[in-house]
Amino acid sequence: MTDIGARRTAYLERLAAADEAGAVAVAVDALDAGVDPESVLLDVVAAAQREVGDRWAAGEWTVVQEHVATHISERVVAAVARHAPAPRPGGTGTVAVACLDGEWHGLPARLLAEVLTRHGWSVEFLGASVPAAQLATHVHRVGPDVVAISSSLPSRLPAARRMVEACRATGTPVLAGGPAFGADGRWARAVGADGWAPDARAAAAMLAADPDGPWHADAAEGGATAGDRTGREEQGVLHARRAELVRLAAAAARPDDGDPTDELADDLGHLVDFLAAAVFVDDPALFDGFVSWVGSVAIPAGLRVAELAPVLDALAAALADSPRTVRLLREAHGGLPAPVG
Repeated sequence: MTDIGARRTAYLERLAAADEAGAVAVAVDALDAGVDPESVLLDVVAAAQREVGDRWAAGEWTVVQEHVATHISERVVAAVARHAPAPRPGGTGTVAVACLDGEWHGLPARLLAEVLTRHGWSVEFLGASVPAAQLATHVHRVGPDVVAISSSLPSRLPAARRMVEACRATGTPVLAGGPAFGADGRWARAVGADGWAPDARAAAAMLAADPDGPWHADAAEGGATAGDRTGREEQGVLHARRAELVRLAAAAARPDDGDPTDELADDLGHLVDFLAAAVFVDDPALFDGFVSWVGSVAIPAGLRVAELAPVLDALAAALADSPRTVRLLREAHGGLPAPVG
């Protein structure tokens, strides 16, 4: 089997069967057949994991199945690192790879660490959910040439800003990656990162071309950063009042119910977090994206599209003293689909 698509299909089948040994065998067989380790990592493992996420979103897989698949893929990445030919000699420099505080999806960052290792970098993989203060301590002590930060959720952008500030205090450039920073990386610039890469291959190419950064395509033009006074203050209000706002929103969504279901409370918590991040970077598209997502994922007892209007109205009333927040809520409300019937 030489076709990379066939190998990816075989790998996904092993994930679906929760067959760790079989998944490892697919990856090792590909290496033995001469497939480049980077392709095994990105075109087989990472691509299959994206399909896993799509299946979870469509309600075809449970959270447990997704977690098992991710655990297996983490073991496969380790097996590829052991079995693949030795990477090219080092000497390029040192990169610290870390997930944002509160980001527990560590596999994309782990894949980046392996790809950069194969490109000759000395890589320190710091793991999931790294607090900014702890990262700052590490950077001060070890002194990497670059810090690469990863996150899947835009709701973590305030944490990204804290990490960027911690690294900038040491003069260390920061390269951001992951869906948290927008499909075009716009929010990487907003939180002050020195660049953004859409995937591990692009990150390796950018670092090879210019190890010191900045890596924005229009770096000479500079760019706006997040965290102006209004953004920080209103984001802080949302963070401090999160539990209260979730309760208010739940009562607005389902006034006849008692305590909200765990699924509804989780969805509303995410809604408040995404609103806070959108306020922080002053970009309605971030919050609108979450609102559009509601109803597209099969979550039993979760937030429903028909419940969005009363939820947004309740939040706007409760946050009347936060003008940017209210503006984003009103704009999102205006973009809701018209009620059926």
